[in-house]
Amino acid sequence: MAILGHNIIRVEFEKNPVPGGQVEVSLNPKIEELRLGEINLPNGKVKGIEVELTYNIIYSPEVGKGMIRMIVFYLPRNREDVDNILDNWEKEKKLPGELVAEVVNFANNLLIPFAMMITKEMGMPSPIPIPRVVVRQ
Repeated sequence: MAILGHNIIRVEFEKNPVPGGQVEVSLNPKIEELRLGEINLPNGKVKGIEVELTYNIIYSPEVGKGMIRMIVFYLPRNREDVDNILDNWEKEKKLPGELVAEVVNFANNLLIPFAMMITKEMGMPSPIPIPRVVVRQ
């Protein structure tokens, strides 16, 4: 159904002194843990799934690194699926594709601009390429 809330719980960025040159950046979101959660809404409490996600930003060569950890409150379309999703996670560490897509897309939309702001302030390369205009003769 939707992401009803989020909480950034840890942010770490480190800059290393490395000579210039071509830098490659890898963005790696990883779902670490799932657990039963509850959120207060105006019409009462709703049970859903708390998804703990770590978002790693890795540079090659190692000009730095970044990590953002967050918790996302996910509510499946069918509320009865909450128990099934948590049971499958506990038994096999498997997740439905819809949950993964929803959570990772939400994290990308929220964390990439956040990471761009932090890396700019620290003088590090942007985690995604910024379009550049080139004048041709």
